[in-house]
Amino acid sequence: MIKKIFIFFFFCIFPLSTQSKNSGLVEKFVTKFSNINNIQFDFIQTSNDVIEKGSCFLSYPEKLICRYQDEDQKEVVIKDSTLAIVKRKYKVVYYYRVANSPFATILNKNKIIEQIKNIKDIETQNKFFVINFTADQENTNLQLFINKTTLNIDGWKTTGYDGQSISFDISNSQINVDIVEKFEIPNYELERQSN
Repeated sequence: MIKKIFIFFFFCIFPLSTQSKNSGLVEKFVTKFSNINNIQFDFIQTSNDVIEKGSCFLSYPEKLICRYQDEDQKEVVIKDSTLAIVKRKYKVVYYYRVANSPFATILNKNKIIEQIKNIKDIETQNKFFVINFTADQENTNLQLFINKTTLNIDGWKTTGYDGQSISFDISNSQINVDIVEKFEIPNYELERQSN
């Protein structure tokens, strides 16, 4: 009989204590993300055993520029629902829809906050909290890694257009910095026509 009472209390009380622990964390996440206007950071991107490095400036709502440290002078620019991959060395721009990329979530603070509010179980990995965004018709799967100490975004893992896994690790992040960034996508077609 005592064993049955113990089991009953364990299953009734343990979920409540977990829920209250999660609700405190969720409240901290929501407060943190509500106060973010922009983030400047360095990154290491790994895909297909290819490692790329660079720096980014992300501004809510839905603007991003990442400059890669490579020979092609590659940039990723997102503005006005357009994702452009720029290769300045070759003066070419490849256009994609933001809605078909994980950036539709990463650059949407309200979507992140809503997902956080609906978390039932907070997954942890080493020094991270992991927020899993499920796939829908427009977006690929996305795991967002939140630093346990600072509650800053420390990176994400997703699937690229080619179906390959992409890992994006963030370091040296600074929140709400005073930087004027235009998020300009060069118009190389016009430049070629004028030459």
